[in-house]
Amino acid sequence: MELYLLNEQLERIALLSEYESLSWRTGLMTSTADLKLPLCCFGDVVQASYLERSDLDTILFIHKKKVVDKEGDRACYLSAYDPVELLRRRVLFRTLDVSNVRREELVQRLVNAGLSNVSDLSGRNRLIEHFVLMGNTRAVSEHLNTGVTKQMSWGSIYEHIEGLLSGLPLRFYSSFNARTKRIMPLLYEGRNRSSEVVASMQFGDLFDVEYSLESIARNNLAVVTGQGEGAARLLAHSEWRELKVPYGELWVDANDIGNDDGALTNAQVRMRLEARGIEKLKEQPCEHALTGAISQDRFQYRADYQVGDRIGYEAFGVTHDDVVNEVEELFEGQHSRINITIGTMYPTIRQIIERK
Repeated sequence: MELYLLNEQLERIALLSEYESLSWRTGLMTSTADLKLPLCCFGDVVQASYLERSDLDTILFIHKKKVVDKEGDRACYLSAYDPVELLRRRVLFRTLDVSNVRREELVQRLVNAGLSNVSDLSGRNRLIEHFVLMGNTRAVSEHLNTGVTKQMSWGSIYEHIEGLLSGLPLRFYSSFNARTKRIMPLLYEGRNRSSEVVASMQFGDLFDVEYSLESIARNNLAVVTGQGEGAARLLAHSEWRELKVPYGELWVDANDIGNDDGALTNAQVRMRLEARGIEKLKEQPCEHALTGAISQDRFQYRADYQVGDRIGYEAFGVTHDDVVNEVEELFEGQHSRINITIGTMYPTIRQIIERK
């Protein structure tokens, strides 16, 4: 693997033949990198706008540069992120009300945001330099729509976008074409690989592991109402007995279940309502989360699984499967390591404050 610095015209200006450390993080919403270089490289870093990695077709936009020359720390540093990050930082719907926007619709709007020559209200061009309009999302499921239904204007709803997309196995990334000097925004739709890829602490796949279970807003009792109006609706209760603590109740509107044609008894309708309640309880967002280092001996990152895929794991006597939310590749000298996050890790108070 080789690293290159690119200028504003997306031309290579330097080969980074040696560096002290590299952290390359690939997540569902973007990719980021932090690089530490010898002090002598700062002249090239000052002129650079993008960071390129030879084994990937994604380049990262350099947004932070720093040089330090003091005892014990003589080096230059840079931080970068995937240019696809620019898309969702520029999205705001003219209705100013996105509470009822379907996530699938938002995805398609996002990838086209800022990619047209339509001017915003101040008359400025919204075209993002070097980007080309996405023609094919490479995803073919019900998660995506094929068209954009509303025009967007400037703004930022960063946190709201992440919230709406939470739970969808979709990864935003961009592909760089070195010949045409263009960046293509893309979506990867995660696949369910949990039957083929099961990382296990017992077999040495996982180490330095942290496992957590977030139980806030978890419901284990469903109140289900069937067809009808008001008091005429049949009522049923479903209890998810795998959750021992009474966390809360979930109301389920099952207006499609009833006995209009008289073919079912009330007991049979209640059984169907109870089954629907259990189904909805189990659809609640999984709040298991595992982080740790993952070996590449049995399962190889990018070959056997990618960020966005669902894989299984066995740790501390627990067998579970969830979406790979982030992979961090660490390179220090001749040594490398891969850290993985499976499931959702909730931000700490410090992380929330720093992001603000």
